[in-house]
Amino acid sequence: MRKSILSGAAALLALACALGAPGARAAYPERPVSVVVGFAPGGTNDILARLISAKLQARLKQPFVVENRAGANSIIAAEYVARAQPDGYTIFVASSGALTINPAIYTKLGYDPQQAFKPVAMLGVFPLVVVTNAESKAERLADLKTLAAQRSDHTLNHGVGSSTFQLAAEYYARQTGLSLMHISYRGTGPLLSALLANEVDVGFADVAAVVSQIGAGKLKPLAVTTAERSSVLPDVPTIAEAGVPGYDVPVWTGLVVPRDTPDEVVQVLQGALKEILADPDTIAQYRPLGMEPGNVDGAALQQRIGDDIARWTKVAREADIKAN
Repeated sequence: MRKSILSGAAALLALACALGAPGARAAYPERPVSVVVGFAPGGTNDILARLISAKLQARLKQPFVVENRAGANSIIAAEYVARAQPDGYTIFVASSGALTINPAIYTKLGYDPQQAFKPVAMLGVFPLVVVTNAESKAERLADLKTLAAQRSDHTLNHGVGSSTFQLAAEYYARQTGLSLMHISYRGTGPLLSALLANEVDVGFADVAAVVSQIGAGKLKPLAVTTAERSSVLPDVPTIAEAGVPGYDVPVWTGLVVPRDTPDEVVQVLQGALKEILADPDTIAQYRPLGMEPGNVDGAALQQRIGDDIARWTKVAREADIKAN
Protein backbone atom coordinates (compact mmCIF):
# COMPACT_ATOMS: atom_id res chain seq x y z
CA MET A 1 0.00 0.00 0.00
CA ARG A 2 2.76 2.46 1.00
CA LYS A 3 4.65 1.72 -2.23
CA SER A 4 1.47 2.27 -4.26
CA ILE A 5 0.78 5.62 -2.58
CA LEU A 6 4.33 6.83 -3.19
CA SER A 7 4.17 5.78 -6.84
CA GLY A 8 0.87 7.62 -7.24
CA ALA A 9 2.30 10.75 -5.64
CA ALA A 10 5.29 10.67 -7.96
CA ALA A 11 3.02 10.35 -10.98
CA LEU A 12 0.90 13.29 -9.86
CA LEU A 13 4.02 15.41 -9.31
CA ALA A 14 5.29 14.59 -12.78
CA LEU A 15 1.91 15.49 -14.29
CA ALA A 16 1.80 18.77 -12.38
CA CYS A 17 5.24 19.71 -13.69
CA ALA A 18 4.23 18.85 -17.22
CA LEU A 19 1.16 21.05 -16.95
CA GLY A 20 3.15 24.00 -15.60
CA ALA A 21 2.04 23.85 -11.98
CA PRO A 22 3.12 26.66 -9.65
CA GLY A 23 6.81 26.36 -8.84
CA ALA A 24 7.61 24.56 -12.09
CA ARG A 25 9.53 26.55 -14.70
CA ALA A 26 9.25 25.71 -18.39
CA ALA A 27 12.36 25.72 -20.51
CA TYR A 28 13.12 29.23 -21.84
CA PRO A 29 12.08 30.36 -24.36
CA GLU A 30 8.77 28.66 -25.05
CA ARG A 31 7.18 31.51 -27.04
CA PRO A 32 8.29 34.55 -29.13
CA VAL A 33 10.67 37.07 -27.58
CA SER A 34 10.37 40.82 -28.21
CA VAL A 35 13.72 42.51 -28.95
CA VAL A 36 13.26 46.23 -28.30
CA VAL A 37 15.35 48.83 -30.14
CA GLY A 38 15.29 52.56 -29.36
CA PHE A 39 15.80 53.70 -32.95
CA ALA A 40 13.97 53.59 -36.27
CA PRO A 41 14.77 50.78 -38.73
CA GLY A 42 17.93 51.09 -40.79
CA GLY A 43 20.47 52.45 -38.31
CA THR A 44 23.47 50.62 -36.87
CA ASN A 45 21.66 49.62 -33.68
CA ASP A 46 18.67 48.28 -35.62
CA ILE A 47 20.86 46.35 -38.07
CA LEU A 48 22.77 44.80 -35.18
CA ALA A 49 19.56 43.89 -33.33
CA ARG A 50 18.18 42.12 -36.41
CA LEU A 51 21.42 40.21 -36.93
CA ILE A 52 21.57 39.05 -33.29
CA SER A 53 17.84 38.25 -33.22
CA ALA A 54 18.10 36.00 -36.27
CA LYS A 55 20.98 34.10 -34.71
CA LEU A 56 19.24 33.76 -31.34
CA GLN A 57 16.15 32.48 -33.12
CA ALA A 58 18.21 29.85 -34.96
CA ARG A 59 19.78 28.60 -31.74
CA LEU A 60 16.87 28.85 -29.31
CA LYS A 61 14.14 27.73 -31.73
CA GLN A 62 11.67 30.52 -30.99
CA PRO A 63 11.02 33.80 -32.87
CA PHE A 64 13.04 36.80 -31.69
CA VAL A 65 11.09 39.73 -33.10
CA VAL A 66 12.61 43.22 -33.34
CA GLU A 67 10.31 45.95 -32.04
CA ASN A 68 11.34 49.52 -32.89
CA ARG A 69 10.29 52.03 -30.23
CA ALA A 70 12.11 55.09 -31.54
CA GLY A 71 12.26 58.55 -30.04
CA ALA A 72 13.68 60.73 -27.28
CA ASN A 73 17.23 59.33 -27.46
CA SER A 74 15.93 55.81 -26.72
CA ILE A 75 14.15 56.95 -23.55
CA ILE A 76 10.82 55.61 -24.83
CA ALA A 77 12.31 52.17 -25.43
CA ALA A 78 14.27 52.11 -22.17
CA GLU A 79 11.25 53.04 -20.06
CA TYR A 80 9.15 50.43 -21.85
CA VAL A 81 11.63 47.64 -21.11
CA ALA A 82 12.19 48.80 -17.54
CA ARG A 83 8.44 48.38 -16.89
CA ALA A 84 8.12 45.07 -18.77
CA GLN A 85 7.50 41.73 -17.13
CA PRO A 86 10.89 40.35 -15.99
CA ASP A 87 10.37 36.99 -17.65
CA GLY A 88 12.87 37.10 -20.51
CA TYR A 89 10.28 37.79 -23.19
CA THR A 90 11.14 41.49 -23.49
CA ILE A 91 14.83 42.22 -24.01
CA PHE A 92 16.58 45.48 -24.91
CA VAL A 93 19.33 45.97 -27.48
CA ALA A 94 20.52 49.22 -25.91
CA SER A 95 22.96 51.78 -27.22
CA SER A 96 25.56 53.17 -24.86
CA GLY A 97 23.71 56.48 -25.20
CA ALA A 98 20.54 55.05 -23.69
CA LEU A 99 22.40 53.63 -20.71
CA THR A 100 25.17 56.19 -20.08
CA ILE A 101 24.56 59.46 -21.95
CA ASN A 102 20.91 60.02 -21.05
CA PRO A 103 21.53 59.96 -17.28
CA ALA A 104 24.34 62.47 -17.82
CA ILE A 105 22.27 65.07 -19.67
CA TYR A 106 18.67 64.58 -18.56
CA THR A 107 17.68 65.88 -15.13
CA LYS A 108 14.70 63.51 -15.02
CA LEU A 109 14.48 60.02 -16.46
CA GLY A 110 11.79 57.40 -16.03
CA TYR A 111 14.42 54.71 -15.52
CA ASP A 112 17.73 54.26 -13.70
CA PRO A 113 20.19 52.45 -16.01
CA GLN A 114 22.10 51.00 -13.08
CA GLN A 115 19.02 49.76 -11.20
CA ALA A 116 16.33 49.06 -13.80
CA PHE A 117 18.20 46.49 -15.87
CA LYS A 118 20.25 43.32 -15.55
CA PRO A 119 23.17 43.33 -18.02
CA VAL A 120 23.43 40.25 -20.23
CA ALA A 121 26.12 40.94 -22.83
CA MET A 122 28.18 43.55 -24.62
CA LEU A 123 27.11 42.87 -28.19
CA GLY A 124 29.65 45.06 -29.95
CA VAL A 125 31.94 48.06 -29.83
CA PHE A 126 32.75 50.53 -32.58
CA PRO A 127 34.49 53.88 -32.98
CA LEU A 128 33.19 57.20 -34.12
CA VAL A 129 35.16 58.86 -36.88
CA VAL A 130 35.93 62.58 -37.04
CA VAL A 131 35.11 63.73 -40.55
CA THR A 132 35.11 66.92 -42.59
CA ASN A 133 33.99 67.78 -46.09
CA ALA A 134 36.57 66.68 -48.66
CA GLU A 135 37.19 70.33 -49.55
CA SER A 136 38.17 71.26 -45.99
CA LYS A 137 41.69 72.58 -45.48
CA ALA A 138 42.09 70.29 -42.49
CA GLU A 139 44.35 67.37 -43.41
CA ARG A 140 45.07 66.24 -39.85
CA LEU A 141 43.09 66.42 -36.63
CA ALA A 142 45.40 69.11 -35.24
CA ASP A 143 44.50 71.33 -38.20
CA LEU A 144 41.06 71.92 -36.69
CA LYS A 145 42.57 74.28 -34.11
CA THR A 146 44.40 76.13 -36.86
CA LEU A 147 41.17 76.57 -38.80
CA ALA A 148 39.36 77.76 -35.68
CA ALA A 149 42.10 80.31 -34.98
CA GLN A 150 41.47 81.86 -38.39
CA ARG A 151 37.81 82.54 -37.54
CA SER A 152 36.75 85.79 -35.93
CA ASP A 153 35.09 83.86 -33.09
CA HIS A 154 37.79 81.15 -33.01
CA THR A 155 35.04 78.52 -33.23
CA LEU A 156 34.16 75.70 -35.60
CA ASN A 157 30.65 74.47 -36.32
CA HIS A 158 30.23 70.86 -35.19
CA GLY A 159 27.28 68.89 -36.56
CA VAL A 160 25.56 66.78 -33.92
CA GLY A 161 23.72 63.60 -34.90
CA SER A 162 23.14 62.42 -31.33
CA SER A 163 23.96 63.36 -27.75
CA THR A 164 26.60 60.62 -27.69
CA PHE A 165 28.43 62.21 -30.60
CA GLN A 166 28.16 65.66 -29.03
CA LEU A 167 29.74 64.56 -25.76
CA ALA A 168 32.50 62.66 -27.58
CA ALA A 169 33.32 65.84 -29.52
CA GLU A 170 33.15 68.03 -26.44
CA TYR A 171 35.40 65.61 -24.55
CA TYR A 172 37.99 66.03 -27.30
CA ALA A 173 37.54 69.80 -27.49
CA ARG A 174 38.05 70.26 -23.74
CA GLN A 175 41.30 68.34 -23.84
CA THR A 176 42.69 70.40 -26.73
CA GLY A 177 41.22 73.85 -26.19
CA LEU A 178 39.20 73.68 -29.40
CA SER A 179 36.00 75.75 -29.37
CA LEU A 180 32.98 74.10 -30.97
CA MET A 181 29.52 75.43 -31.74
CA HIS A 182 27.23 72.40 -31.64
CA ILE A 183 24.50 72.36 -34.29
CA SER A 184 21.91 69.62 -33.79
CA TYR A 185 20.44 67.44 -36.54
CA ARG A 186 17.78 64.74 -36.34
CA GLY A 187 20.13 61.82 -36.62
CA THR A 188 23.19 60.79 -38.60
CA GLY A 189 21.41 60.97 -41.97
CA PRO A 190 20.72 64.73 -41.80
CA LEU A 191 24.19 65.28 -40.31
CA LEU A 192 25.71 63.47 -43.28
CA SER A 193 23.81 65.74 -45.66
CA ALA A 194 25.09 68.80 -43.80
CA LEU A 195 28.69 67.57 -44.00
CA LEU A 196 28.38 66.85 -47.73
CA ALA A 197 26.89 70.31 -48.29
CA ASN A 198 29.72 71.89 -46.26
CA GLU A 199 27.18 73.42 -43.88
CA VAL A 200 29.26 72.39 -40.86
CA ASP A 201 33.02 72.22 -40.39
CA VAL A 202 33.30 68.87 -38.69
CA GLY A 203 31.27 65.96 -37.40
CA PHE A 204 31.73 62.95 -35.15
CA ALA A 205 29.81 60.08 -36.78
CA ASP A 206 29.49 56.31 -36.64
CA VAL A 207 31.74 54.56 -39.12
CA ALA A 208 28.98 52.60 -40.86
CA ALA A 209 27.13 55.81 -41.77
CA VAL A 210 30.06 57.54 -43.46
CA VAL A 211 32.44 54.85 -44.72
CA SER A 212 30.95 54.81 -48.24
CA GLN A 213 31.26 58.60 -48.55
CA ILE A 214 34.83 58.39 -47.31
CA GLY A 215 35.55 55.73 -49.91
CA ALA A 216 34.00 57.92 -52.60
CA GLY A 217 36.25 60.81 -51.62
CA LYS A 218 33.38 63.06 -50.53
CA LEU A 219 34.29 63.10 -46.85
CA LYS A 220 37.71 63.25 -45.24
CA PRO A 221 38.44 61.14 -42.13
CA LEU A 222 40.77 62.74 -39.60
CA ALA A 223 40.73 60.29 -36.68
CA VAL A 224 38.76 57.59 -34.90
CA THR A 225 37.72 57.79 -31.25
CA THR A 226 38.80 54.35 -30.00
CA ALA A 227 42.16 53.37 -28.54
CA GLU A 228 42.76 51.04 -31.49
CA ARG A 229 42.40 51.83 -35.18
CA SER A 230 39.27 50.67 -36.97
CA SER A 231 39.57 47.56 -39.13
CA VAL A 232 37.35 49.34 -41.66
CA LEU A 233 39.58 52.46 -41.76
CA PRO A 234 43.03 51.06 -40.92
CA ASP A 235 44.89 54.07 -42.33
CA VAL A 236 43.04 56.57 -40.13
CA PRO A 237 44.84 57.37 -36.85
CA THR A 238 43.22 57.31 -33.45
CA ILE A 239 42.69 60.57 -31.60
CA ALA A 240 45.31 59.37 -29.12
CA GLU A 241 47.80 58.92 -31.96
CA ALA A 242 46.82 62.34 -33.29
CA GLY A 243 47.96 64.09 -30.13
CA VAL A 244 45.54 63.41 -27.27
CA PRO A 245 47.08 60.56 -25.23
CA GLY A 246 44.56 58.40 -23.41
CA TYR A 247 41.56 59.50 -25.46
CA ASP A 248 39.37 56.42 -25.88
CA VAL A 249 35.66 56.82 -26.58
CA PRO A 250 34.12 53.70 -28.05
CA VAL A 251 30.42 53.55 -28.78
CA TRP A 252 28.91 50.24 -27.76
CA THR A 253 25.69 48.29 -27.84
CA GLY A 254 24.62 46.03 -25.00
CA LEU A 255 21.82 43.59 -24.35
CA VAL A 256 19.98 44.05 -21.07
CA VAL A 257 16.77 42.70 -19.53
CA PRO A 258 14.46 43.97 -16.78
CA ARG A 259 16.16 43.84 -13.38
CA ASP A 260 14.26 40.93 -11.84
CA THR A 261 14.62 38.59 -14.81
CA PRO A 262 15.59 35.13 -13.46
CA ASP A 263 19.27 34.23 -13.62
CA GLU A 264 18.50 31.01 -15.47
CA VAL A 265 16.95 33.04 -18.31
CA VAL A 266 20.04 35.24 -18.46
CA GLN A 267 22.23 32.14 -18.56
CA VAL A 268 20.31 30.75 -21.55
CA LEU A 269 20.76 34.03 -23.43
CA GLN A 270 24.44 34.24 -22.49
CA GLY A 271 25.06 30.67 -23.59
CA ALA A 272 23.62 31.38 -27.03
CA LEU A 273 25.31 34.77 -27.33
CA LYS A 274 28.73 33.36 -26.44
CA GLU A 275 28.46 31.13 -29.51
CA ILE A 276 27.02 33.90 -31.67
CA LEU A 277 29.73 36.45 -30.87
CA ALA A 278 32.46 33.93 -31.69
CA ASP A 279 30.79 32.80 -34.93
CA PRO A 280 32.91 33.72 -38.01
CA ASP A 281 29.71 34.66 -39.85
CA THR A 282 28.83 37.15 -37.11
CA ILE A 283 32.31 38.65 -37.24
CA ALA A 284 32.05 38.98 -41.02
CA GLN A 285 28.67 40.73 -40.76
CA TYR A 286 30.01 43.07 -38.08
CA ARG A 287 32.81 44.31 -40.32
CA PRO A 288 30.71 46.60 -42.59
CA LEU A 289 29.34 48.20 -39.40
CA GLY A 290 32.87 48.99 -38.23
CA MET A 291 32.07 46.93 -35.15
CA GLU A 292 34.06 44.45 -33.08
CA PRO A 293 32.22 41.65 -31.22
CA GLY A 294 31.73 42.01 -27.47
CA ASN A 295 31.41 39.41 -24.72
CA VAL A 296 28.92 37.92 -22.25
CA ASP A 297 30.47 39.31 -19.06
CA GLY A 298 27.43 40.88 -17.36
CA ALA A 299 29.42 42.15 -14.37
CA ALA A 300 31.90 43.91 -16.67
CA LEU A 301 29.05 45.55 -18.55
CA GLN A 302 27.52 46.74 -15.28
CA GLN A 303 30.88 48.28 -14.35
CA ARG A 304 31.20 49.86 -17.78
CA ILE A 305 27.79 51.49 -17.44
CA GLY A 306 28.72 53.03 -14.08
CA ASP A 307 32.12 54.25 -15.27
CA ASP A 308 30.71 55.82 -18.43
CA ILE A 309 27.92 57.57 -16.55
CA ALA A 310 30.51 59.14 -14.24
CA ARG A 311 32.68 60.30 -17.16
CA TRP A 312 29.86 61.75 -19.24
CA THR A 313 28.19 63.43 -16.28
CA LYS A 314 31.43 65.31 -15.63
CA VAL A 315 31.82 66.32 -19.30
CA ALA A 316 28.17 67.43 -19.56
CA ARG A 317 28.38 69.45 -16.36
CA GLU A 318 31.58 71.23 -17.38
CA ALA A 319 30.22 72.01 -20.86
CA ASP A 320 26.75 72.87 -19.53
CA ILE A 321 25.13 70.35 -21.88
CA LYS A 322 21.57 69.57 -20.81
CA ALA A 323 18.45 68.08 -22.31
CA ASN A 324 14.85 68.61 -21.30
